[in-house]
Amino acid sequence: MGICIAYTGKLREPALVPEFICDLKAKAKAVGWPCKTMEELVAEELVTCSGLEGITLYPHPECEPLHFHFDREGIFVNYSCYSFLEDSPKGAMFRKALEDSMAFTHRLNEAAQVKAGRRGPAKGGGSGLHVSIGIPGMPEKPSDAFLEQGRRYNFTKTQFAGAKVHTAVCAILDYVKQRYAPELEIKDDSGYFVDRDYAKLETQLAHVSYLTSVGSQAVKAAAANAGPMTIDAFVDRINEELADARNKLH
Repeated sequence: MGICIAYTGKLREPALVPEFICDLKAKAKAVGWPCKTMEELVAEELVTCSGLEGITLYPHPECEPLHFHFDREGIFVNYSCYSFLEDSPKGAMFRKALEDSMAFTHRLNEAAQVKAGRRGPAKGGGSGLHVSIGIPGMPEKPSDAFLEQGRRYNFTKTQFAGAKVHTAVCAILDYVKQRYAPELEIKDDSGYFVDRDYAKLETQLAHVSYLTSVGSQAVKAAAANAGPMTIDAFVDRINEELADARNKLH
């Protein structure tokens, strides 16, 4: 859980990559953000795949890195997914692990839906909160198309860094879109990138932090008040702990 910014797209021209790197490196230095070029990331073995260029910015210790990595066509690339597609042994291991995870997630969701239908609404009208497992629209198996789509999406979670960092990340992405990638698609969970409502952003960050805290406490309580149990039973216990969450959210 947390507020993230996702971005996907392509540079106006692949030949812009060197200029882009120099420009973003200078801007990072001006605001005191650490950064690493792709050459540096590879040299430090933080990135193991080849064929990419770009730069990574580190806006804040509590904010996920902001990756601007490009393939030869100038497409913004998620290098983790890219490496799974490029490295056959590594990719095979990832596919198997993801396939098992998807199957397990679908099984849990089906069981949760059956139980929810059997039990009906929670007493007192329910809280509207429950443990949600999985991703809407997630396929049964990790197809090539699924992985190919994944390699085109980058994400950075700003939730724990605060509103000022979130707005700074939005400003950089807006600059990149205006100067280098006019078709860049940017999805901001908070909506700030579109509405620029700072007060609303602060409220959303605080609300998500509180929900995260409530959920964390529920998980700890479920784990502390019972012995060994199945995953299904554990999820049920967490939802029981959250049953009166509506009364707490005020």
